[in-house]
Amino acid sequence: MNSDDRLNRVEDQMIDIKMAVSAMLDTLTQHQRNFETIQRNFEVTQRNIENLTIEIREIRDDTREIQAEVREMQVEIRGLQTENRRILDILQRRQDAEE
Repeated sequence: MNSDDRLNRVEDQMIDIKMAVSAMLDTLTQHQRNFETIQRNFEVTQRNIENLTIEIREIRDDTREIQAEVREMQVEIRGLQTENRRILDILQRRQDAEE
């Protein structure tokens, strides 16, 4: 093999190496972009989870307030029922006394 052939082979190999390095750099750049996109998506998801957590806490607090109000209403209703029974008893005794 003469030196021209060797030189041509070396030049061809250099071209192949440059193309391979270029392809690797392109792949690396794409991976970096993908990683940055994943990172942004993760950050958005994390913010969404934090917002949902806050909303869940607010709903929980609202639910507790509603439950307390319902318990108060139940106590008041029981009191009214007792008062109504007492009034009904008085009216029935009066009616019985009048007869």
